[in-house]
Amino acid sequence: SHGGNEGFSKFSPDGETIAFTGLYDGNNDVYTIPVGGGVPKRLTYHSMGDLVVDWHPSGKQILFRSSRESKTNPGPRYRRLFLVGVDGGYPEALPLFEGELTSFSPDGTKIAYNRMSREFRTWKRYRGGMAQEIWLYDLKKNVSEKLTDFEGTDAFPMWFGDRVYFVSD
Repeated sequence: SHGGNEGFSKFSPDGETIAFTGLYDGNNDVYTIPVGGGVPKRLTYHSMGDLVVDWHPSGKQILFRSSRESKTNPGPRYRRLFLVGVDGGYPEALPLFEGELTSFSPDGTKIAYNRMSREFRTWKRYRGGMAQEIWLYDLKKNVSEKLTDFEGTDAFPMWFGDRVYFVSD
């Protein structure tokens, strides 16, 4: 049991491994650990925080969000989505300008996502420019489309079967 914080945990598709965000060495990084316990394995090493979002349906990669490539343009408030292999290595950025809360389709060809997130804000029933919408991105066709158009917040997309579920405020 480490003295640092852990969060954003996600079970692997086969249920054998947990990916999580660990704050052990001064910032958040991606780690995995077997379901039965053991020593966490660190997968990312960057000065900007990396937060676990989802597993790729293949179970071979973990999706995380980070502002690691957003420090200068347009600014650190924008995060992008990255995939890192379960054995580590250099993360691969998804070709989206920005992305946060995300869920893969069962076949791994599409994602439902929020372009930005506000899950740590205290703005109940917020209506304004930072209200979240759910977007769909086709990884093969490199095309995005907005799925929701609500003046409030639509967030935490979760793909289940052929449907996308989300919370709405």
